[in-house]
Amino acid sequence: MKQFILFLFVLLPFCVTSQVNETFDGPEIDSANPWRVDSAGFFVKDGRLQFDASRRAKGIHTIKLDISYNVDGMEWMFDVSFSYKPTNNNHVRIFVYATGEPTNVAYFIQVGHNEGNVSLYSWPSSSDPQRVIKGRGSILTKGSNSVRVKLTLESNSKLVLYTRLDTESCFHKEGECKVVSLGVRKGGVLNLQCRYQAASMDNMITSFDNIIISDHVTPTPIEPEEEPGPSDEEVKTFSLQDLEQESATELLMVFDDPVDPAQYQISLSEKGDADEVYISEDEKVLKTAWNEAMLKGKTYTLSYSGIFNKSGGECKGDTTFVSAYGKESQEPDNSGTVLINEIMADPNGLKDLEKTEYIELFNASGKELSLKGWQLIYGKEKPKTIGSVSVPAASYLVLYRSGREIKIDGGGIAVPMDNFPSQLANAGKELQLWDASGKVADKVTYAKASPGKSWERSASGWHLSVDPRGGTPGSVNSSPGNEEEPPVDPDEPDVPDNPADPDIPVTADPVQPGEIIINELLPDPYAGGSEYIELYNRSDHPLSLSALSVAIRKSDGTLSTRYPLASIPHHLKAKSYLLLTKNLEGVASFYYIADPTALCELAKLPILANTSSTLVLFRAADETVIDEVAYSSKWHAHSVKSQKGVALERIDPDAATQNPANWTSASETAGYGTPGYQNSQYKNVSSGGATGIEPPVWIEESGSYTISYLLDRPGYNCRALVFNTSGLRVAEIANHELLGTSGEITWSGIASNGSPLQTGVYIFYAEVYHPEGVVKRFKKAFLIR
Repeated sequence: MKQFILFLFVLLPFCVTSQVNETFDGPEIDSANPWRVDSAGFFVKDGRLQFDASRRAKGIHTIKLDISYNVDGMEWMFDVSFSYKPTNNNHVRIFVYATGEPTNVAYFIQVGHNEGNVSLYSWPSSSDPQRVIKGRGSILTKGSNSVRVKLTLESNSKLVLYTRLDTESCFHKEGECKVVSLGVRKGGVLNLQCRYQAASMDNMITSFDNIIISDHVTPTPIEPEEEPGPSDEEVKTFSLQDLEQESATELLMVFDDPVDPAQYQISLSEKGDADEVYISEDEKVLKTAWNEAMLKGKTYTLSYSGIFNKSGGECKGDTTFVSAYGKESQEPDNSGTVLINEIMADPNGLKDLEKTEYIELFNASGKELSLKGWQLIYGKEKPKTIGSVSVPAASYLVLYRSGREIKIDGGGIAVPMDNFPSQLANAGKELQLWDASGKVADKVTYAKASPGKSWERSASGWHLSVDPRGGTPGSVNSSPGNEEEPPVDPDEPDVPDNPADPDIPVTADPVQPGEIIINELLPDPYAGGSEYIELYNRSDHPLSLSALSVAIRKSDGTLSTRYPLASIPHHLKAKSYLLLTKNLEGVASFYYIADPTALCELAKLPILANTSSTLVLFRAADETVIDEVAYSSKWHAHSVKSQKGVALERIDPDAATQNPANWTSASETAGYGTPGYQNSQYKNVSSGGATGIEPPVWIEESGSYTISYLLDRPGYNCRALVFNTSGLRVAEIANHELLGTSGEITWSGIASNGSPLQTGVYIFYAEVYHPEGVVKRFKKAFLIR
């Protein structure tokens, strides 16, 4: 009997203090579960609660669970995983605790910021959320991320936040904070919120697991304390923004922050370390010089390290360029000797061939060639060495990733590569083949892939394979015959997404001034984001950009480095937009993308200064200016306190480019940018003097409320609140948000204390006010479902 009593004594604490221990091993989430699903899209798969936001409308998606509170001590633990890199716009909030009267403060943990951290916030009912614990940075910055989070409440007076990554054996203490005088509540709601703005992205899956809520605090094994070092605010990362060649012996290295080159290591392939290094007056440019001249047309690699900014951040790396100065290189011209002949970018659906991506090369030189030192260039990835392989004349070489299975037709040469691209983009991307001297032997920008079919080269251009197997790796390409897809020029592919679409006639005349305009600029992107330039074809016919270039105009009136647009693979249709950026992911991760085909990634573009600069779009042949804008950060709306990540939008595409009144900040409701589609601040002349904002309407598909508005001019700010029928303010929808001329505000239906509002009638109150002094107020009853 004594042994039985001892057994109960050991188990008792676990039985009475762990109120939630959810591992999602049971059935699908539904109304029979204790969880309340407020947004469609949550499901249980592989023992995890998941939410798939891929291509969903932007908004806030929630699932809740009633829990009890124990002010003497509580503990929350859970796992959160992302199939993407979370940001300020795409992240998770977990509301864990809410006080009662008189304080009415909600506490939530936000997993995911631009800094890549986990933080704790307090949210008083009468003000904005305040970050009370800022976690360590750069722990959630990969393509996929997972973290275990632990929060403890001790003696109703202190909250402590911990995190642990899969690679860590112990928790890391992120910080602690004192808790305001808490009104005692018996219980509240555990609220899991998935919040998204980049709704056009694919593979945006968030999952939760191992949710444990206990009524006591357990010991937490933590990592040993590290020596104090510079904080995130003290260490500022910086990078090499541009590399310009001044002469056959000199290069200019342009940085985005003042540098201290005291410990620098700068070397050039075949030339060695720099013989002299000079620094500019603003300390942002290093002029490097070598005694031995470079050869014109030869490819060189510049390597650098030990270059620090004032806060201790280091810039290091390497960049490759083709010398524009010096004596002509005597190296052989291998252009056209070996061709990129076939590309399998989407092997899904293949039956007779292995489901393996591959790139086929063809030796068109008429003689056997050695490809020792030759490299494959894919997008912005580092060059990939093919290896020491010889290709007989008129033979095929098939490149693919090592460890994959592949069937090669007789006579073809299989070349497995450890550094083959991890995944060929289905949407299309540029491929280049460099010879041993670094010259381009061939290049092609393949079009959007079709599942189970390769792109094949022919005398008339490119077509999708009509071979029954879906491709011809290692042998002659299939003949399209009467089923030929629209041809694609090897250097400038122009393949419509839908081959059934009729060809659009394209004008052969050169682009005239004003036909294409600079429509939107992002000079100061978020950390991890990318600058962009948006163009708009305001003519009534499609135009080719192949003869155009962009550049920055110097203070003396001359143009700096020219950046040609010759590699853009398609024509810009009438009344259409095209976004230019160095990194598509750096745009799509932060902004809603209405049309992915309107985004174009180019390896080289001008650097846009944060404060002011002059950007010129011109014809390369005769330097006729098509459009030019000398923008300034002063053009931003006065209500925008931080300009980082906020795009400058042109208001009226038909008004003068250089009129400052024709530019302003992209609206907050549009996510501070509209890359590739109509600007949020677009002047809608058809709206006349109408100004209005509608009360919240429940949208079943998004699981949230939508507030629609239509305004007579850009520049309005909005403050929107919700009151109960007793006149008490219960929720804040918008706090001085910058609006566009039309759009929507999304609201989750959550009260200021973090709990959902109960069903009933409420009062919606909104103020929209303009810097010119116009103020309009709206008040209307509405129903919470």
